[in-house]
Amino acid sequence: MTRIPVFRAGSQLVKVRFIMLLSLATLVGSTYAGVNLVQHFGQSLGDGGVLKPLPERIALGAFVFSLGAVFAGSMWLYGKFYVASIDFDSREQKLYLNTVEFFGTKRHAIELSNILDSSEHAGQLDLTAFDPSSISVNAPWKSVRLKGWKWSLIIDAQGKILHQELFEKLF
Repeated sequence: MTRIPVFRAGSQLVKVRFIMLLSLATLVGSTYAGVNLVQHFGQSLGDGGVLKPLPERIALGAFVFSLGAVFAGSMWLYGKFYVASIDFDSREQKLYLNTVEFFGTKRHAIELSNILDSSEHAGQLDLTAFDPSSISVNAPWKSVRLKGWKWSLIIDAQGKILHQELFEKLF
């Protein structure tokens, strides 16, 4: 096997992993807060000092829990399509890429014929025209569609392309 390293997400991968771990911590916190609301909402003096009706407590607790669950679920799904690394095997004519899991990565072997198309995205958001103290984001990325995959892969353009010519040929 002669694998050629083509792409590494590098420091961008560290950021994605941090946000994934943050989403897990948020899930734990929102679960605790949701259960606490179901058990105690209304008892504090600021809430009136009387326990609220059970349906109201359950609704509020479920809402708070769902915020953390949606965040963690979204990051889990994002990681399934975020490419951490790409290697090319010239003998087998296959791509070996790793996508992000909450803990570790998942390796995929992709036939070159399964690459359907790719497109570049600027990933820019500039709100400073409306409010000078606002945010400006520059996060370019490339989406790659594969045969048999429902959603496109995400290749972070701020990662490290280790073999530019091969990367451009493949995508």
